[in-house]
Amino acid sequence: MHQEINQQRIHNISQMILEITEGNFAYRIPRTANDDELEALTVLVNWMAEEMKESVFHASFINPHFSYRYVVQSTFVLDNKFVIKDFSGNVPDLLRCNPNELLGKDFIAILAKESVSLLESVMAEILQNESYHTIVSFEFVTSEKLVIPASCTISSIYKSTDVVICLFSAIMDNTMEKWTTAKKIFTAEEQKSHNYLDAKSTQAVYDYILANMDSTMPTLKELSHLFGTNEYKLKNSFRHLFKMTIHQFYNSERLNRSQLLIKYTKIPLKNIAIMAGFTNYPNFSRAFKIKFGYSPTDIEKQSPIK
Repeated sequence: MHQEINQQRIHNISQMILEITEGNFAYRIPRTANDDELEALTVLVNWMAEEMKESVFHASFINPHFSYRYVVQSTFVLDNKFVIKDFSGNVPDLLRCNPNELLGKDFIAILAKESVSLLESVMAEILQNESYHTIVSFEFVTSEKLVIPASCTISSIYKSTDVVICLFSAIMDNTMEKWTTAKKIFTAEEQKSHNYLDAKSTQAVYDYILANMDSTMPTLKELSHLFGTNEYKLKNSFRHLFKMTIHQFYNSERLNRSQLLIKYTKIPLKNIAIMAGFTNYPNFSRAFKIKFGYSPTDIEKQSPIK
């Protein structure tokens, strides 16, 4: 019996790692009462997923390789016995299960143990109060026995005994899949310059620029020498992969950072313009307004620290 439990724990860890490699950082491995190496590994994997998720959400500073489209609402409609009557179309994908398996199922059955008692504690109040509404943190269990922590709204329906539970999650748009799809329509000559190794080199250049935003931008020739490619391949690969030139990307990120400096620091606008690589404030202001649709002074006036 002990061996079977450990096999399931190993399976959960393996499944979680696969989810992370696919860019899904929403799931967690359920904790056990064990105090062993597997439990320590579980903690580390969950921690890694949490850290990577937080990094992705600060996409202005790093390249997550995935674009998150905020936010998808998942909804359950329950009867007065908390049996699932209906749900939104994205729920089966979220829980990795067949839609037919959910209809008529007790809502409690898809919750982790810690969340069951939490739901039971509010059940009576929900059914007695027509205008009941609260926010509760639940943990859902997928068919792969992974856990999805989520803040949920619980509401009773006016003049009905039904209950609505909603949670919010982020979905991803894999830019690397787009790259693979786009690659199919390249000419034979273009495909030669967009192989896997070139994509990796281009990604390395992207990450290098982000990590060295405070330094002078290297020339295309210097970048190509640094990353073992040639100028033609680097220039074209970057444009195909990120839909902009290296110079456009560098300027865009500089403006992103200048926007944050205006919002959250007291640095004078003229100094921020110089830090963003502009020789004078008017040029900076013009570029800033083209990118964001408003001027730096508009932010300065609204900033609470000014």
